[in-house]
Amino acid sequence: MSVFGFYVEVNAGCILILMLLLYSIKRLPTPQIKYELFQKLVLWHIVYFLSDSAWALVNDAALPKNTFTVLAVNYFNAIIMPIVAYNCFMFAEISTRPEMTRKQIETFQFKLRIPIVVQTVTLLISFAIAPGFWLDDQLEPVDFYYFILSFLPLIYWVAGTVRGLLRTRTMLNRANLGTYLIVASYTPGVLVAGGAQIFFALTTPIFCFWCTAIILFAYLHMQNQLIATDALTMLNNRNRLHDYLHQPREKKDSFVIMVDVDHFKQINDTYGHAEGDRALVIVSQSLKKACERLGYSMFLCRYGGDEFLMIAQTDAPDDVIKEVRECLREEVSMQGESRSYKIEVSMGFARWDGNPESFRERMIIADKRMYEDKRLA
Repeated sequence: MSVFGFYVEVNAGCILILMLLLYSIKRLPTPQIKYELFQKLVLWHIVYFLSDSAWALVNDAALPKNTFTVLAVNYFNAIIMPIVAYNCFMFAEISTRPEMTRKQIETFQFKLRIPIVVQTVTLLISFAIAPGFWLDDQLEPVDFYYFILSFLPLIYWVAGTVRGLLRTRTMLNRANLGTYLIVASYTPGVLVAGGAQIFFALTTPIFCFWCTAIILFAYLHMQNQLIATDALTMLNNRNRLHDYLHQPREKKDSFVIMVDVDHFKQINDTYGHAEGDRALVIVSQSLKKACERLGYSMFLCRYGGDEFLMIAQTDAPDDVIKEVRECLREEVSMQGESRSYKIEVSMGFARWDGNPESFRERMIIADKRMYEDKRLA
């Protein structure tokens, strides 16, 4: 077997793995746009591996090797590679910016596709008009081709990494850390793998190995997040709360804060469960916003039904409550629609010493104070 035959076989194996992964993703019962973008990311990696396999077959002369076929396979690689990088960037961006709306995402996507369209048209014209500029006497691409192949993808990959790392300063909980690390590790891995493949071992699919490995790692991480995430509000759920309570930590005083949506049953009974779900999403968004504004360590989860739980490392729980109410007012006003009911919350808190054994008792006290707040409202 030729070295290029081995190259194609490895690519075929990676394609099979990613196709099985794609089938698994499509069966996930989640409407999150992050998973839609991840599907596209996996699909475009498959397309690139197919294109790369065609490149290997032409170089091995298993397919006719002439000016047209060499230019064709290199053209498709140079176009598909930035599309792969663009999808990596979009996945990284949405994974670290859950507040973006679909309209904002679509506008963002349109702008970021413009360089790809320009490169696609420019390369097609130049390959047709001046094929000799791109190939040497042995029908091998010139160095400038490899610069074009890597330049635009490099911009997308580096931008995604830098933007993701900058957001680690405002992440809401430790569950997001894995996403940031995945985003951060993809680019240096691609640079090392792609560079090694181009300059040291052109016949070994190092790039294919790396991309498949990091995609599998990202998928496993997303599955773990799905288990620990409430599907409606995208907050932590009680599974994640259990993990959080048993993490090693400093014995530092915190406050357990219980949050309950006022008159939630009435909203459900009068306006329907879809409207009730909408109210829960609005409250969850206001809680996220409050966590970001306050800036100190905070754990946030949907405890069940219309109850939410916050664990704040602060000496001023009243400030947290005040900020939550302010953010809720802002979030409701931003909806821009009149409704015949109010979205308000009741809250109560209790000091917690960080010991998992005492947490339930502290939560019960916070819950009682929350219901006292509800009666006074």
